[in-house]
Amino acid sequence: MKYGYIRPVELYDDVEGQKKKILEYTGHLFIEAHADNKKRTALEELLETLEDGDELFVTDFCVLADSTKQLVDIIDSCMDKSVKIRILNPDILVDAGTQYSFQKILNEISNFQSDAVKFRTQLGVSKAIKDGKKMGRPRRSDDNIKKAVEMYMSKQYTLDEIKEKTNISRATLYRHLES
Repeated sequence: MKYGYIRPVELYDDVEGQKKKILEYTGHLFIEAHADNKKRTALEELLETLEDGDELFVTDFCVLADSTKQLVDIIDSCMDKSVKIRILNPDILVDAGTQYSFQKILNEISNFQSDAVKFRTQLGVSKAIKDGKKMGRPRRSDDNIKKAVEMYMSKQYTLDEIKEKTNISRATLYRHLES
């Protein structure tokens, strides 16, 4: 039997894009409701469903696993059951008889780890924004900047004194002096 696994990891394809690609191979889909790495019930159900000779279709390594260790565990579990795994981006078939060059394997592991970091970063930023956190450096108060510029122009204070009294760094002060 052929199965597909979809998770809302939107590095390359959104859920609809993943679905479109996998439906070319099978209509038996297991779709995760969330992108978090905890409580992946659809993946757990899929792994329990797989039997000898089945084939699993996934668009990317990072949809299937969140870490190299988890990826190895999933692949080992599938190999124990003689289940083939087809990763569509890039087109890789993982089964007991497949052989790849060491360089290709290292490149794909490196790409997977990079994708996993990107995904976790996107997830963290999205969660922070959802929780109402502001991203980026906090803005300096215009009053402090104005005071720092006035102190600098008066030529009565050193840069260290200006920084101490206004909490405006040299770089910030010079940036505002140029404008």
